[in-house]
Order: sequence, then structure tokens, then C-alpha cells
Amino acid sequence: MNRPGQSDGVPSLRMFDVIVLAAGSSRRFPAGNKLVTPYRSIPLIRHILRTVAGLALRQRIIVTGPPYRDDILAELKHHAGWREGFNARAGEGMGGSIAVGASMLRQGCEGVFICPADMPGITAADFYSVAACFAGPQSICRPVFNGQPGHPVLFGRDYHGRLGTLAGDRGAAGLIADHMSRVAVYASDNPGTVFDCDTPDRFP
Repeated sequence: MNRPGQSDGVPSLRMFDVIVLAAGSSRRFPAGNKLVTPYRSIPLIRHILRTVAGLALRQRIIVTGPPYRDDILAELKHHAGWREGFNARAGEGMGGSIAVGASMLRQGCEGVFICPADMPGITAADFYSVAACFAGPQSICRPVFNGQPGHPVLFGRDYHGRLGTLAGDRGAAGLIADHMSRVAVYASDNPGTVFDCDTPDRFP
């Protein structure tokens, strides 16, 4: 039997939204905004924007914040179909940015992918593989690479209210820890699900 949102064993993404987190201040990147720094010849953030653009999701949300909001908005001019949420207190941690994005979820959204903007190796296949683990509103689904939990993470609609109350720098880690028995993972063979570009040495 197919799971909700699946057809012939292929998961549909049309019941899900995505929140891309792009509000960071690049504190570990002394050269400025890492998200517009070239990674393999194009701005870092463009990798995830292009990947998501190829997916038939319900809604694409991107969360920005000071001091680099204008940089992100300039990049978004080349990528239609995004709704921006602004986190004026982004410096207080990722949790608040997730909360801003979650406040923009609309009725009918069965689940939301959460994905940092600084992970250029995440592919469309990763979104589909995560969605294939989805089993309903209490689902939390994610990849694991070599034992390390990765992204994107998919939260069923039962968690959307709590996502909207997050704060601090732990992101949704506390929410996941509180519901570990419901977390579905799969063994990914893509190191891009755990690779982020936090420091200059990670830029080829």
C-alpha cells in the first residue's frame, strides 16, 4: 500500500512546503556573506535554490535576517516563486528563523521540509528519499550519512505549531529529541546531506 502522497511507489511532494534558512550572519566566515560567495563558480545559496526550484512543492519559503538580507533578496530576483520571511532577531539562533518560516505555513500543508541554505550538496533525490519515509502527521523524517543525521528534515503537520514557537540556537533539535520514537531515517549515500559550508576552507 502506498503511503500518503505516494503514487506507484514514487512520493509526491505536492503536499509539502519547504523552509530554507538563509538568515545567518556568517560568523565563522570572515570574508562576508558566505551565501553569496562563489562555490563551484556560482553563489553558494544558488545551489539549494536551483534544487528546490525543480521540485513540485506546495510552497517555497526562505527566511532572511540582518545583516545580509539585501544580498539574499538580490539573489532571489533570479529565482521566482519564493515567499520571504524576515527574522529581525536572527542573531539569537536558528530556532527563531524556523519559527518565522513555520508561521507562514498554510492550511493544507501536510508536512514541511527544513533545510539550511549553506548545504550545496543536497539533491532533489534527497528530498524524494526523505518524503518516501513519510507516514502521516506525526512523522519526522531525515537522512543519515555514516551515522550522522543530515538534511533536509521533514516534519509532519502535528509539529507545525511547535516549530512556530522555537527559539535559540538549537534549531529543531529539541523537538526531534522529544519524539525520537517517531523519527524515521534512511541511510543516505550522499555526503551532501551532512556537508555545510561554514568556513572558508570548505569552498573549492
